[in-house]
Amino acid sequence: MNKLFVLKPAVVLTAGLFCFAAPAQTKVGVARYHDDKKAAVSYTFDDGLLEHYTELFPKLKEYGMKATFAINGNTINRYEDYLASGKRNADSLVIKKPRMTWKMIKEMSDDGQEMTSHGWAHISLNRIEGEALRYEIQHNDTVIRQKTGVFPRTFIYPGNAKSNEKIRFASAGRVGTRTRQTSIGSKRNAEWLGKWIRDAIAKGEWAVGMTHGISRGYDCFENPQILFDHFEDIQTLRDSLWIATFHDVAAYVAERDSLTLEVTVKRNKIIAVPRLPLDRNIFCVDLTLVVENGTVDFVRQKKRLAVKTKGSKSLVQFDPHGKRIVIKLKRKKNSCK
Repeated sequence: MNKLFVLKPAVVLTAGLFCFAAPAQTKVGVARYHDDKKAAVSYTFDDGLLEHYTELFPKLKEYGMKATFAINGNTINRYEDYLASGKRNADSLVIKKPRMTWKMIKEMSDDGQEMTSHGWAHISLNRIEGEALRYEIQHNDTVIRQKTGVFPRTFIYPGNAKSNEKIRFASAGRVGTRTRQTSIGSKRNAEWLGKWIRDAIAKGEWAVGMTHGISRGYDCFENPQILFDHFEDIQTLRDSLWIATFHDVAAYVAERDSLTLEVTVKRNKIIAVPRLPLDRNIFCVDLTLVVENGTVDFVRQKKRLAVKTKGSKSLVQFDPHGKRIVIKLKRKKNSCK
């Protein structure tokens, strides 16, 4: 748990025939990851290949998973031009490596898959400056927003090329950019992928997987069933593992690390006031509040929030930009003579 607050014992109250114990050694804090999972994983797929739609997307829907897809708008347009023209020698790149269409990308976006920017023309950011740099990043953002209705708030570096200066430029107005990743493509097998995830859980880390092809694209799997069997395997780990888009984990981590909670105790109520100095229009992923060693009656933040019990913990999803959180604990019943 991150930012843990231990509440000191309060005055014991009595009423009627029962003793009402105020919170003693109750702990309140923000979970490290959503729903108090031990670790997180984001699967990212580069270049907007057609097989991301035809082969991968159905499997993601089957397992209820959300992933992140890095799109180059220029290449998508070139593929659509090729489809429209029917010229078999028009564009060797997109003929050899077919791309998704904007219609497919919109369908996946509407499903909750993240469609993010991979640069307009997949140009290394280290090779460009000034207006060329701005266009490579911002024009792609604009086109993705026009085609999907969602503005990309993350960025995947073309060729993974970056510098501190380019990271600062690309990070403006975003929840995060992919500055680290683990290749999960052709070099990997089921055993390796299973160990990678279980190591992340043991260490409490956010794992970021990256590849391109599925069955025939760049760095594709020896057999795509390796990836799909891996998806099957991690379903057994969902109690410990948060599987989410790069956007959602990046936003959660940034909010978690920037949040402060002002916590006070009033009898059997805990008042927690969240303060988050981040742009609410960009950082808008709910955080998980954890109440440990205290039986929660209800939690309210303007309206009552759903409470989930996990062992000795009560978990609540809350708006980090919202007003105060009122946590009412159930009173302990003890015989009073």
